[in-house]
Amino acid sequence: MPRAILAASAHADRSRTVSSVADELGVSASTLRTWERRYGLGPERREAGSRRRYQPEDVERLRAMVNHMHAGLPAAEAAKRALADVSARPASGPLNAAQLRSVALADNLPRLEAALEAAVASHGLVHTWSRFVEPTLKSLRSTPGGDPVGCPPALMLLNAFQRVCRSVHLSRPARSLVGGDRVALIADALHETPAQVIGVALAWYGCDVRLLSSENYGGVRAADRFREYVRAGVPALTVVLGHGPACADTVHELNARYGGPTIVVGADAPDVLAPHVQRVRTISACVEEALALLAPHADLQLVGRS
Repeated sequence: MPRAILAASAHADRSRTVSSVADELGVSASTLRTWERRYGLGPERREAGSRRRYQPEDVERLRAMVNHMHAGLPAAEAAKRALADVSARPASGPLNAAQLRSVALADNLPRLEAALEAAVASHGLVHTWSRFVEPTLKSLRSTPGGDPVGCPPALMLLNAFQRVCRSVHLSRPARSLVGGDRVALIADALHETPAQVIGVALAWYGCDVRLLSSENYGGVRAADRFREYVRAGVPALTVVLGHGPACADTVHELNARYGGPTIVVGADAPDVLAPHVQRVRTISACVEEALALLAPHADLQLVGRS
């Protein structure tokens, strides 16, 4: 079975409209057109007579421009630095978690995002998390002596990775491979980021994914949130990330009340002996099992790599 790692695919159009890029960067579309005219910060591969379509590398340059202007640079100088920043970045991603750690410690958010995007292009989103981001986070959080306040490297890495997740989500193929099946993700605060990775991966194949917190905020439990969610129908699949008795209780309660297939994810996840519940250790295995259930006949080679 193909491993659903969301590798770059020739079938996927990652281009963006000017309005989409403007919304993400917090500037107007007319400002982006002005920057293109004055500073050459427009789409590099725009064809004559066609509408602007921004590639990921175009958005990187514009993001660098915005960051420099927020730092107080005049527009002309910000554009010059943005062009220099992007041209100086390596085209390849990190070879291992140690290299990603070095990039995270350099306190350069655009370069960190570029490294993560290159890793996703080479290895896919799921494996970028498992092979690079997760071990790097563990290393950064165990640094003796603590981190500087204001820009701790682990938080910077998480923020950069979340932006890359959003970019992958926005670039998902228009053609659904699974028919829009509804998938509920339930995760505690500790597992929110891996839950996002699973969610983006399944959304890439066309699933309608929603993330529900399993934390007890203001007396509202996971079961309460799920009850509101299923007003629109019981999902085709429920994925739960967590650990300990609270996670086990949540799975038992949802399974007893609603039934339906459930996947519990994580090496630290509880063993739950209940109908329709299976446990997997990794998010990669979770995505594989979910797609085997939801799209057993889909040609996953279109967007995955075997």
